[in-house]
Amino acid sequence: MSNMDVLQKEIEDVYDSQCITDVLDPCVVERRRVFIRSLTAMDGGCAVISDLSVRKSYVAVHPHTSFLGLTSDETQLEVIDSTDEDYIYRRIHPEDLVEKRLLEYKYFKRTFAMPANERLKLRGRCRLRMMSGKGTYQYVDNVVQIMENTPSGNVWLIFCSYSLSADQHTDQGICATITHLENATVEALWLGDEHHRILSQREKEVLGCIRTGMQSKEIADVLHISVNTVNRHRQNILEKLSVGNSLEACRAAELMNLL
Repeated sequence: MSNMDVLQKEIEDVYDSQCITDVLDPCVVERRRVFIRSLTAMDGGCAVISDLSVRKSYVAVHPHTSFLGLTSDETQLEVIDSTDEDYIYRRIHPEDLVEKRLLEYKYFKRTFAMPANERLKLRGRCRLRMMSGKGTYQYVDNVVQIMENTPSGNVWLIFCSYSLSADQHTDQGICATITHLENATVEALWLGDEHHRILSQREKEVLGCIRTGMQSKEIADVLHISVNTVNRHRQNILEKLSVGNSLEACRAAELMNLL
């Protein structure tokens, strides 16, 4: 889980709140897997079921999902030993990925705290830019919803889908919403301000110095802090932006309009 961003760690903490001890029926999982295979065959997209009982994900991908930019091997994946769709997330525009994480965090915090039957009535939705197989960003509709509870009322299976959006008009933000299916109400979430605060002011200053080519000692002298503090800020930046090195951090921050 190296380089996992902070928001995903918080989501994992929410997942950990579900202490699943029930004896679960594997036929339920298989029925749901049949469902997502049928769904993707129809809508030409990708669907994922995250199984919190075993911390695995089950995947169905239409073979012609060029808009997701997946490799041929990735389109063949059916089981992932993780509840994090990293190979999909890396195709999402960095600015949109942060807002998607924020949407997921808010959605899961709310639904996990609800009575079991009530949480099944809420759906999170957004529209993301994803790097296509042609090397350009296209808009993709993304849905997340609790699919199954355990017999004792814990969250068990989580559904997530990606399909090519019919609306390819350029907009600011991911148009995040939470829909209450029973009440037919749609709540819009404005996440732009929160995503711009993902880095602290000091972390932005450190990253700005890194972008100019300064080394840690030089940054420490300019900002009047210790080298150890600079290095700690460096590591925090990599984790928050979910990148592996400073070059990637600078690029991600530029795409996210953080610098």
